[in-house]
Amino acid sequence: MRSLSFFTLFALAASIASATLDGRADSSKVGYFFVHFYDREPSIFAHLSNGNNPLSYKALNGDKAILKPTAGTKGARDPYLVSAPDDSKHFIIATDLDIAGIDNDWGRAVTHGSRSIHIWESTDLVSWTDYRLVKVIGENAGMVWAPEAIWDPDRKAFMVHWASRLYADDDSQHTGPATLDRIFRAYTTDFHTFTPAEPYIALDNVPVIDLTILPLGGSSYVRFIKDEKVLRVWQERSDNGLFGTWRRIGSGYVVDEVTEGPLVFEDNKEKGLVHLFLDAYKEARGYVPFQTNDINSGRWTRSSTSGFPTLLKHGVVKPVNKAQYKAIQDRWG
Repeated sequence: MRSLSFFTLFALAASIASATLDGRADSSKVGYFFVHFYDREPSIFAHLSNGNNPLSYKALNGDKAILKPTAGTKGARDPYLVSAPDDSKHFIIATDLDIAGIDNDWGRAVTHGSRSIHIWESTDLVSWTDYRLVKVIGENAGMVWAPEAIWDPDRKAFMVHWASRLYADDDSQHTGPATLDRIFRAYTTDFHTFTPAEPYIALDNVPVIDLTILPLGGSSYVRFIKDEKVLRVWQERSDNGLFGTWRRIGSGYVVDEVTEGPLVFEDNKEKGLVHLFLDAYKEARGYVPFQTNDINSGRWTRSSTSGFPTLLKHGVVKPVNKAQYKAIQDRWG
């Protein structure tokens, strides 16, 4: 974790940053580390960008898993990599689900699914240790899906969020009606202990999953979330923090296609350029890349897929510096 002096400097920098400074290019970043899973195996896989190209990647470790869970269902989906604000420590968290292990029974997955998440940690992005499975919500939840985390400077802790549906407290077998899918959140500083789960996004008549959040600087954020009723992703923005007023960007959805698992990141070289990958899961294509030069417009264009890998599922892209890029390449390249 950061020292007090770093917190002070970080707060000062945030107060100087304007909410208009969206899409910060970073000359210290030389590539991208793409962590994901495949339908063929619920484990943690990874790709590394070819140079500083956010749309061209090579498979790492011979396209074999870099991490395999050994607890819970022994299946890991939807991996997310989050780093401390000073980049000194990194965590990979993932859904505890092996859908093939329950005969692809999605009904069972949402009624009697795991309420825990897989966790690994590292100081260098290549040596992942202290693997554990941690429960994050109570017995009345049917599942915990797609956990992600973001640093909350107001709480000086990570806000971890995921999708769950809840059953009545007296319905231990989960045979009765459940709530719609909602986004829950909890706080942690070490990914060992978590505050009690609380609702974060609970909408009337709209089931939601697969939330991802992009910080824009200061108190501004953009988030993407899947509407499970229409199977599409929409975009929102807040300029007064993670618990501020969120306004929808655009009149509809990011793209009028069946998609899920949004991942979003800023370009290392071109300021204002933002990349969004969406999983076109109904077509079994995996991620499809989109981009925009105006994060506030709601207009996304399809990116070039030359050099873009296929069949990659719900994950995260982390921009990396020269030392990190070399370490990843040396370890798994």
